[in-house]
Amino acid sequence: MNNLNFLGDTFLLVTKSGIIFFLFIYLVFAVVVVRQVKLMTETLKVGFETPIKTLALVHAIASLFVLVISFFIL
Repeated sequence: MNNLNFLGDTFLLVTKSGIIFFLFIYLVFAVVVVRQVKLMTETLKVGFETPIKTLALVHAIASLFVLVISFFIL
């Protein structure tokens, strides 16, 4: 019976670690999006660069917030 409890704890640890790892990868993706938007707005002048930059930055901040919250919750 103790062996099943150990397997359950191990499964939870692996699952939580995987979630945090993939949230970190998603944060890297969000930072790449911010860089790409910066390069795009420097290259193309279409008149709505500020809302696009703001949206990309809010996305990156939100992904950082989710990662930090997941450390405390998980």
